[in-house]
Amino acid sequence: MNLIVSCPGCGLRGRLPDNLLGLKTIVCPKCRTAVPVAELLNRASPVADDSFPIWVDGEFTTAALAQAPPAPAPSKAEEPVYAGDFMKEEAARFEQYVAARLGELHKKRRELAEAECKFEALTMQRKQELHRQQGALAATSDEVAKRERDLQAREAALQTREAELAARETKVSRSDQRAADLDRRAAELRVTLDQLEGRRAAVAEERSALERRAAELDRIELALHRRSAELDELDERLRQEQEEWEQSHERTR
Repeated sequence: MNLIVSCPGCGLRGRLPDNLLGLKTIVCPKCRTAVPVAELLNRASPVADDSFPIWVDGEFTTAALAQAPPAPAPSKAEEPVYAGDFMKEEAARFEQYVAARLGELHKKRRELAEAECKFEALTMQRKQELHRQQGALAATSDEVAKRERDLQAREAALQTREAELAARETKVSRSDQRAADLDRRAAELRVTLDQLEGRRAAVAEERSALERRAAELDRIELALHRRSAELDELDERLRQEQEEWEQSHERTR
């Protein structure tokens, strides 16, 4: 809410600042009359219109009020009538203020344009460097993709090699198992052969014994044949003698 007050010395009306900063008196900007704040607040009337003169030459602070020279007391013959010169002065000051601010804005705009040009140049360099880095990154990405494809091909080849090695290991394990079985059977055959060799030696001994026995039997048989021949001769001789005896006995009868 705007508080509109009027100077008791010159009748100047204006807007009271929102922040009084603990002031006890306020100096009128026209007649330089020091007016107590309590009196101004008692005379203040709230309005919602912002078309009253405003303070544009810096902030309305206690330091600005302290530096203002004291105003002479108004004569009783003068009437507190508001003239339009203050509005002209305020308009001129406002124009000066606006011109100064516009000059600052133009200066800041030029500085901003120069900074923008520098920033664009730097950005262009950065963009070029970024494009070069993107190109290098794209080439690196292509190289990495190519290496990944090579690695995938190598992995596939390694997997195939591993499968072949696994099959070979299976075959080798089977061959080892068969070799172990053959070794076991060979050991068993060796034991059997040793047993056969032992039996062959025993058979050879038995055979030699049988051959000796057969030779002895042959000798015995030969002796029996000779004895049988002798017995036959003896039997023949006895029969002849018996026949001779019988013939002789018949003759003696």
